[in-house]
Amino acid sequence: MQPPVFSPPVLTPLELAGVHRLFGPVPALVGIDLRCEAATLTLVTGPNGAGKSTLLRLLAGLLRPSAGTIRYAGRPAERLGPAPGRAYLGHHTQLYGDLTVRENLALAADLRRLPRGSLEPWLERFDLHAVADRPALACSRGQAQRAALARTFLGDPSLVLLDEPTAGLDAGGERTLRETLAAALRRGAAVLVATHDPASLGPLAARTVRLSAGRLVAGGPAGGAS
Repeated sequence: MQPPVFSPPVLTPLELAGVHRLFGPVPALVGIDLRCEAATLTLVTGPNGAGKSTLLRLLAGLLRPSAGTIRYAGRPAERLGPAPGRAYLGHHTQLYGDLTVRENLALAADLRRLPRGSLEPWLERFDLHAVADRPALACSRGQAQRAALARTFLGDPSLVLLDEPTAGLDAGGERTLRETLAAALRRGAAVLVATHDPASLGPLAARTVRLSAGRLVAGGPAGGAS
Protein backbone atom coordinates (compact mmCIF):
# COMPACT_ATOMS: atom_id res chain seq x y z
CA MET A 1 0.00 0.00 0.00
CA GLN A 2 1.42 3.36 -1.04
CA PRO A 3 0.92 6.38 1.24
CA PRO A 4 -1.47 8.95 -0.24
CA VAL A 5 0.13 12.02 -1.79
CA PHE A 6 -0.85 15.48 -0.55
CA SER A 7 0.10 18.94 -1.81
CA PRO A 8 1.85 20.92 0.95
CA PRO A 9 2.87 24.56 0.51
CA VAL A 10 6.01 25.08 -1.56
CA LEU A 11 8.90 26.20 0.66
CA THR A 12 11.78 26.09 -1.82
CA PRO A 13 14.18 27.40 -2.72
CA LEU A 14 15.42 27.68 0.84
CA GLU A 15 17.97 30.48 1.16
CA LEU A 16 20.18 31.56 4.06
CA ALA A 17 22.22 34.75 3.79
CA GLY A 18 24.72 35.84 6.43
CA VAL A 19 22.99 33.86 9.16
CA HIS A 20 24.45 34.13 12.66
CA ARG A 21 23.14 32.56 15.84
CA LEU A 22 24.45 33.47 19.28
CA PHE A 23 23.73 31.82 22.61
CA GLY A 24 24.62 34.66 24.94
CA PRO A 25 28.11 35.73 23.86
CA VAL A 26 28.88 32.36 22.28
CA PRO A 27 28.53 32.10 18.48
CA ALA A 28 26.88 28.84 17.39
CA LEU A 29 26.62 29.78 13.70
CA VAL A 30 28.67 32.42 11.91
CA GLY A 31 27.89 33.92 8.51
CA ILE A 32 26.07 30.96 6.97
CA ASP A 33 25.21 31.32 3.28
CA LEU A 34 23.35 28.35 1.86
CA ARG A 35 20.75 27.62 -0.81
CA CYS A 36 18.75 24.40 -1.11
CA GLU A 37 16.58 23.60 -4.10
CA ALA A 38 13.54 21.40 -4.52
CA ALA A 39 14.13 17.71 -5.18
CA THR A 40 17.60 17.76 -3.61
CA LEU A 41 19.09 16.21 -0.49
CA THR A 42 21.83 18.14 1.30
CA LEU A 43 23.99 16.39 3.89
CA VAL A 44 25.28 18.57 6.73
CA THR A 45 28.40 17.09 8.30
CA GLY A 46 30.91 18.15 10.93
CA PRO A 47 32.10 17.26 14.43
CA ASN A 48 30.02 17.51 17.60
CA GLY A 49 29.41 21.14 18.49
CA ALA A 50 29.91 22.33 14.91
CA GLY A 51 26.41 23.83 14.71
CA LYS A 52 24.55 21.16 12.72
CA SER A 53 21.64 20.82 15.13
CA THR A 54 21.41 24.58 15.61
CA LEU A 55 21.17 25.03 11.85
CA LEU A 56 18.30 22.57 11.56
CA ARG A 57 16.47 24.10 14.53
CA LEU A 58 16.70 27.50 12.85
CA LEU A 59 15.26 26.10 9.64
CA ALA A 60 12.50 24.36 11.59
CA GLY A 61 11.47 27.67 13.14
CA LEU A 62 12.41 26.60 16.67
CA LEU A 63 15.11 29.27 16.89
CA ARG A 64 15.53 32.68 15.31
CA PRO A 65 18.75 33.92 13.76
CA SER A 66 20.65 36.57 15.68
CA ALA A 67 21.49 38.18 12.34
CA GLY A 68 21.03 37.43 8.66
CA THR A 69 18.00 36.23 6.73
CA ILE A 70 16.26 32.95 6.00
CA ARG A 71 13.81 32.79 3.11
CA TYR A 72 11.42 30.07 2.02
CA ALA A 73 10.35 30.41 -1.63
CA GLY A 74 11.29 34.08 -1.40
CA ARG A 75 9.34 34.73 1.81
CA PRO A 76 11.20 35.88 4.93
CA ALA A 77 11.04 33.28 7.69
CA GLU A 78 9.40 35.71 10.12
CA ARG A 79 6.44 36.03 7.75
CA LEU A 80 6.03 32.32 7.21
CA GLY A 81 4.01 31.50 10.32
CA PRO A 82 3.03 27.87 10.91
CA ALA A 83 4.26 25.89 7.94
CA PRO A 84 2.43 22.59 7.36
CA GLY A 85 4.89 21.79 4.59
CA ARG A 86 7.88 21.83 6.94
CA ALA A 87 8.79 18.71 8.96
CA TYR A 88 11.58 18.34 11.52
CA LEU A 89 12.93 15.37 13.48
CA GLY A 90 15.63 16.12 16.02
CA HIS A 91 17.79 13.93 18.24
CA HIS A 92 14.77 12.98 20.34
CA THR A 93 11.71 11.30 18.87
CA GLN A 94 9.36 13.68 20.73
CA LEU A 95 6.72 10.98 20.87
CA TYR A 96 4.19 11.17 23.69
CA GLY A 97 5.16 8.18 25.81
CA ASP A 98 1.71 7.51 27.24
CA LEU A 99 0.09 7.54 23.78
CA THR A 100 0.28 4.56 21.46
CA VAL A 101 2.23 4.72 18.24
CA ARG A 102 -1.04 4.99 16.32
CA GLU A 103 -2.29 7.78 18.60
CA ASN A 104 0.95 9.71 18.13
CA LEU A 105 0.52 9.58 14.36
CA ALA A 106 -3.19 10.40 14.64
CA LEU A 107 -2.38 13.49 16.69
CA ALA A 108 0.10 14.63 14.04
CA ALA A 109 -2.50 14.01 11.33
CA ASP A 110 -5.06 16.10 13.21
CA LEU A 111 -2.62 18.97 13.67
CA ARG A 112 -1.82 18.88 9.95
CA ARG A 113 -5.52 18.51 9.04
CA LEU A 114 -4.96 15.18 7.37
CA PRO A 115 -7.50 12.35 7.23
CA ARG A 116 -7.02 9.56 9.76
CA GLY A 117 -6.97 7.11 6.86
CA SER A 118 -3.59 8.53 5.85
CA LEU A 119 -1.95 6.79 8.83
CA GLU A 120 -2.22 3.18 7.76
CA PRO A 121 0.15 3.28 4.77
CA TRP A 122 2.84 4.89 6.95
CA LEU A 123 2.39 2.30 9.68
CA GLU A 124 2.88 -0.32 6.99
CA ARG A 125 5.85 1.35 5.33
CA PHE A 126 7.79 1.63 8.58
CA ASP A 127 6.74 -1.86 9.75
CA LEU A 128 4.84 -0.52 12.75
CA HIS A 129 1.60 -2.51 12.70
CA ALA A 130 2.89 -4.93 15.35
CA VAL A 131 3.50 -2.06 17.78
CA ALA A 132 0.84 0.38 16.57
CA ASP A 133 -1.26 -0.04 19.72
CA ARG A 134 1.69 -0.13 22.10
CA PRO A 135 2.51 2.97 24.20
CA ALA A 136 5.48 4.75 22.70
CA LEU A 137 7.27 4.51 26.04
CA ALA A 138 7.18 0.70 25.74
CA CYS A 139 8.77 0.68 22.29
CA SER A 140 12.41 -0.09 21.63
CA ARG A 141 14.74 2.67 20.45
CA GLY A 142 14.49 1.45 16.87
CA GLN A 143 10.70 1.14 16.96
CA ALA A 144 10.36 4.64 18.40
CA GLN A 145 12.67 6.05 15.73
CA ARG A 146 10.64 4.39 12.98
CA ALA A 147 7.44 5.81 14.49
CA ALA A 148 8.98 9.27 14.64
CA LEU A 149 10.07 9.02 11.00
CA ALA A 150 6.59 7.90 9.93
CA ARG A 151 5.14 10.92 11.73
CA THR A 152 7.70 13.21 10.10
CA PHE A 153 6.82 12.18 6.55
CA LEU A 154 3.06 12.17 7.17
CA GLY A 155 1.44 14.64 4.79
CA ASP A 156 4.31 14.72 2.29
CA PRO A 157 6.18 17.82 3.55
CA SER A 158 7.99 19.88 0.94
CA LEU A 159 10.87 20.62 3.36
CA VAL A 160 12.25 17.76 5.48
CA LEU A 161 14.82 18.42 8.23
CA LEU A 162 16.40 15.36 9.87
CA ASP A 163 19.00 15.29 12.64
CA GLU A 164 20.83 11.93 12.75
CA PRO A 165 17.79 10.05 11.38
CA THR A 166 19.52 6.65 11.24
CA ALA A 167 20.09 6.60 15.02
CA GLY A 168 18.66 3.38 16.45
CA LEU A 169 17.69 1.92 13.07
CA ASP A 170 18.65 -1.56 11.97
CA ALA A 171 19.54 -2.35 8.36
CA GLY A 172 15.88 -2.76 7.42
CA GLY A 173 14.96 0.55 9.00
CA GLU A 174 17.77 2.32 7.15
CA ARG A 175 16.61 0.80 3.89
CA THR A 176 13.04 2.01 4.50
CA LEU A 177 14.36 5.48 5.30
CA ARG A 178 16.35 5.59 2.06
CA GLU A 179 13.31 4.46 0.06
CA THR A 180 11.12 7.06 1.75
CA LEU A 181 13.64 9.82 1.12
CA ALA A 182 13.94 8.80 -2.52
CA ALA A 183 10.15 9.02 -2.88
CA ALA A 184 10.13 12.45 -1.21
CA LEU A 185 12.81 13.69 -3.60
CA ARG A 186 10.83 12.43 -6.58
CA ARG A 187 7.87 14.47 -5.31
CA GLY A 188 10.09 17.54 -5.25
CA ALA A 189 10.86 17.85 -1.55
CA ALA A 190 14.01 19.56 -0.31
CA VAL A 191 15.77 17.52 2.38
CA LEU A 192 18.54 18.51 4.80
CA VAL A 193 20.13 15.80 6.93
CA ALA A 194 22.62 16.43 9.72
CA THR A 195 24.71 13.31 10.14
CA HIS A 196 27.93 11.77 11.39
CA ASP A 197 27.40 8.92 8.93
CA PRO A 198 27.17 10.45 5.45
CA ALA A 199 27.83 7.10 3.77
CA SER A 200 24.41 5.77 4.84
CA LEU A 201 22.52 8.35 2.76
CA GLY A 202 25.28 9.51 0.44
CA PRO A 203 23.88 7.92 -2.74
CA LEU A 204 20.78 10.12 -2.45
CA ALA A 205 22.63 13.35 -1.73
CA ALA A 206 23.16 16.05 -4.33
CA ARG A 207 25.40 18.06 -2.04
CA THR A 208 27.44 17.78 1.14
CA VAL A 209 28.34 20.76 3.31
CA ARG A 210 30.60 20.76 6.35
CA LEU A 211 30.38 22.91 9.45
CA SER A 212 33.23 23.56 11.86
CA ALA A 213 32.94 25.83 14.90
CA GLY A 214 29.74 27.29 13.46
CA ARG A 215 31.22 28.15 10.08
CA LEU A 216 30.53 26.62 6.70
CA VAL A 217 34.01 25.44 5.74
CA ALA A 218 33.29 23.20 2.76
CA GLY A 219 30.49 22.49 0.35
CA GLY A 220 29.96 20.93 -3.01
CA PRO A 221 28.60 17.89 -4.80
CA ALA A 222 28.06 14.86 -2.59
CA GLY A 223 31.36 13.16 -1.93
CA GLY A 224 33.26 16.39 -2.40
CA ALA A 225 33.31 17.40 1.25
CA SER A 226 34.27 15.29 4.19
